[in-house]
Amino acid sequence: MKAFCWCAVFLSLFWFQASSQILVGPIAGANYSWTTFANKDLKDSYKMIPTFGFHVGGHLAFKVRSRFFLHTSLLYATKGREIEGKTDLLLKNFERYSFIEMPISYTVDFKGKIGDNKEFKYFLGIGPNISYWLGAKGTLYNSDLEENNIGEISYKAVYEKSFEDQQQDEMNVADPNRFQFGLNLVAGMVLEPAPRQRMMLTLRYELGHSYLAKTDGTFLNTYFESPLRSRNQGFRVSLAYLIDLKTEERKKGKSTIDRKKPK
Repeated sequence: MKAFCWCAVFLSLFWFQASSQILVGPIAGANYSWTTFANKDLKDSYKMIPTFGFHVGGHLAFKVRSRFFLHTSLLYATKGREIEGKTDLLLKNFERYSFIEMPISYTVDFKGKIGDNKEFKYFLGIGPNISYWLGAKGTLYNSDLEENNIGEISYKAVYEKSFEDQQQDEMNVADPNRFQFGLNLVAGMVLEPAPRQRMMLTLRYELGHSYLAKTDGTFLNTYFESPLRSRNQGFRVSLAYLIDLKTEERKKGKSTIDRKKPK
């Protein structure tokens, strides 16, 4: 949790420094994700297939100066992958991961035009992504299971469990990286449907830096090991609806009485 605490301190500094706009609101969208293997030779054994997921949570943005914003979100997100075998043609392993995430990005606004009169805003940005791996679920089928007449198994991930305590419907992750780090490249468009309100459509490319685990995931019923020395990658499309809090606060306390100057 130290990483999230340091981020909270970092963002609080901008809270006090941001003088014009503090924007807050819900955010949600879709993920398209996969992983890349640390061992490049695994490409000869497995075919990687991306999967779809989703994310939902809250978004916070600070206007640091004209055109420059600091953005962060606190999200629940799902990612995953599907692996098919090239040597074991019966192998199919589908995994779905769940995370709590805090993407942070520093963006710059630009103005564009559609035709002669219509203007719109768009932005570009970059920043880190901090994730906490909550868990994983999956389904597995391969030639070992076929030979033992077991069929497809549905499983969940367990962390640092002893071999004696592991169950048949579990994938044991002996040395997981629960906290994971990555880099985000961001682009998007801004719509302003009303004063002090923003709608943000964001496209984000996530490049993972941390492996899911330092060792592969193991099962009781097969020699297959899920290659968890892999990094998450993917695209994310988000829609956020934000309200300017600091503008609303400045309106508080203002009297609605029309004070006329004495004649």
